[in-house]
Formats: sequence, C-alpha cells, structure tokens
Amino acid sequence: MKMLIKRRRLGTTYTKSPAQNTQAWFAVNLGKIFFTIFIMISYLIILYVLMGVVIFLAQEVGDAWHDINYKDAYQGPYGLLLKVTGLVLIVLYVFKDRPSRRG
Repeated sequence: MKMLIKRRRLGTTYTKSPAQNTQAWFAVNLGKIFFTIFIMISYLIILYVLMGVVIFLAQEVGDAWHDINYKDAYQGPYGLLLKVTGLVLIVLYVFKDRPSRRG
C-alpha cells in the first residue's frame, strides 16, 4: 500500500511545510543577525571614543589619571566589563520576542 504525504488542514487553512517555516525563520532572524552585528561594531567604536574622551578630560582638565593610557583602559578589566555587558544587552534587546499587538 502506497501512502502519499498530504498536507494537514486546520479549519480553512493549511499548515505550513517545514521548508516554509525555515524560510520564515530566516527572513525574520537573518535581518536581526546583521542588525546585531552592525550595532555591536558601532557600540565598540563609540565606547572606545568615549573612554578616550573621558580619560583625556580627566588628565587635562581634572589633573587626574596621568598614569592611565586609554588603550590600556579599553583593554583592561573595566573596559572588558563594559564591552561584555553592552554586547549582551544589545543581543538581548534585538532578539527578545515581541508579542504581536494586532490582536
């Protein structure tokens, strides 16, 4: 006996095939992945510049932190903490599920 694979019906609509589900997943999440990468790179650049500005102002205007180089501060433990925390928050913000408001 030969069995044919049939699409199931749920009321008046058909269920989607696995290929259609995969296509929909990629359509939504591929954009999120590219956006996340772009925002992460932007965040790291902005953080690098801001740390440089803060250390410059502390050295020149505030007469403090004369022994700190901004590259060392960016690669140090506090810089690492800022980088990791910021990147994790970016990923959580972009990939959090937002329920549909259409009702």
